[in-house]
Amino acid sequence: MLKLDYHKHEDLSDKPSERLNFAELARAERLYKALWNYVHPVYQTLKGRNDRERDKALYKLATTRPEVDFFLRLEQRLFPWVQYGRRTSFSLFKTYEGKGIVFCAGNPQFEFVITSIQVIRNRLKSTLPIQIFHMGDGDLSRERQQYLHDMASDIEIIDVTQILDNEYMQLGGWAIKPFAMLASSFAEVMFVDADAYFLQATILFSDPGYLATGALFFYDRTLFPGWTGGSDWLKSVLPITSSFPPTSRWFRLVSAHEQESGVVLINKTSRFLGLLATCKMNGKWERDLVSYRLFHGDKETFWTGFEMVQEPYAFIKNYGGVIGELRTDNDQSVCGAQLHEDHRGRPLWWNGGLYRNKNAGVTRYLDFGYWMTGGGRQKHRERFTNDPEQILEVMGELGLNSQADLKLDAPDAEWDFMESCLVGAEVQTLGQREKDLANGYVGIDRVAREDGRKMEAGEKLDPNAHNWDTV
Repeated sequence: MLKLDYHKHEDLSDKPSERLNFAELARAERLYKALWNYVHPVYQTLKGRNDRERDKALYKLATTRPEVDFFLRLEQRLFPWVQYGRRTSFSLFKTYEGKGIVFCAGNPQFEFVITSIQVIRNRLKSTLPIQIFHMGDGDLSRERQQYLHDMASDIEIIDVTQILDNEYMQLGGWAIKPFAMLASSFAEVMFVDADAYFLQATILFSDPGYLATGALFFYDRTLFPGWTGGSDWLKSVLPITSSFPPTSRWFRLVSAHEQESGVVLINKTSRFLGLLATCKMNGKWERDLVSYRLFHGDKETFWTGFEMVQEPYAFIKNYGGVIGELRTDNDQSVCGAQLHEDHRGRPLWWNGGLYRNKNAGVTRYLDFGYWMTGGGRQKHRERFTNDPEQILEVMGELGLNSQADLKLDAPDAEWDFMESCLVGAEVQTLGQREKDLANGYVGIDRVAREDGRKMEAGEKLDPNAHNWDTV
């Protein structure tokens, strides 16, 4: 039986290698996947007036069916936070229906999420239902919860710790994101960061990659080449992977970042088990002792979690670009926020807010007029690599005797990370509607920040006092 389970109050900080063997975890999750697909049809045939009675019937069946008993014990060890107010994952899975958008917000994200939701509701006119998750009243105050609920139609505010067991999860920061997606009632869920803003209506549910796989991810910027930590770790944990990792920037040593998790789409009716594996990587000890020591927060846990349990996924085929304004000393460089394109190569959404460079403390609003792709569309981009072994492999395939004879595709545009500027690709001008939308979001953000200041001062506010369509 699995050796790496732990009690909810157990401290693993002094024994990570003994209790958190991710290679063993992957094997256990793949076994769990096979059992889940075997036991779920059995569960569906059980009689009962409600899920509680069906769960009870399944446990009774387990007394005579050892494979069912093994499955239930394995689920408790792998994903104990699911069995909170329920006894199996099946009763949670059964609640999912429809499509919707999920945000996570605490008090510090309050102003950002106001702007992001008003963009979706009142500028892009999406009618998809929205759920905002938090970690209790201490995370998002009741006054802010009420404001967010009232400011637009079909918004639900949900405490994730009332749905999943936080004594196991011990959530904080980024870790809430996959758990919020799991706890959401939507069958098809689009997670959106509080500081992510769209230029097109929510078209991603019809993206070809999403329709083909049931999970859609976005690439991060190409940054910090030569880092071997990610590829070395994944090779040690998963000797067998899908076709994606060997061609990834991680394995080609051209970027320490692969995925950007500001927007994530998952169809839980088909990719429930992939999401469970991602959540596992964001559990208290998994993230503190392994995942977040390797990765920058939750970002890489989505695609690596899907690899752990062998679930398919798709990436939009372009790397993180930039949207904003021309660099003052170089009109061939664009500076601003991180941009992501749709599958046709048009600007779709960006994250990082509306400021020129919030991470460097430059808090003036951007004048949105230009954008630049981050690349990633070369026909043979796997040929561009810093990995010596892969270079030798390519030379062998092409029958070359010298690396000097190897013709590589040009590298993608390059980032000035500290200045948040991109150079090396074509400077492209936003269309007039895109300019009007992006610069119009600044007006929403000004109102959101003013209301945030008033609320911090103790004032009672009515969000519908504003005309969000024209503000």
